[in-house]
Amino acid sequence: MLLKSVSLVFLLSLGSVPFSAAAALAEEHIVIILGSAYFPQKTTVEEGDVVRFVNVSGGEHTVVHKNRAWATLPMADGEELLVTIEPGMTGEFLGVAKRQISGRFDLERSSYTN
Repeated sequence: MLLKSVSLVFLLSLGSVPFSAAAALAEEHIVIILGSAYFPQKTTVEEGDVVRFVNVSGGEHTVVHKNRAWATLPMADGEELLVTIEPGMTGEFLGVAKRQISGRFDLERSSYTN
């Protein structure tokens, strides 16, 4: 809960932020990078959602999609990085902290049908 408050203050400090219906519906998810795991290990997302990776692993960390479809920049211990979910970003992702760890983004099934 504290991290969401911090992110809200951060967004407000940016001044003018473009607004769209998609952005209004987007959710922020937090994935904590520990020394031996991602928490949570599995995150259900929708395209347009934002994932905040928070590195508390004790060292530098880079998150890489299993098929190398995407990767983050290296994050120092204590650093956070925002990633917007785009097509093709779901599935398993990996990183090395004190050992190789893995996490997963799964696409949420929409409750709306046509």
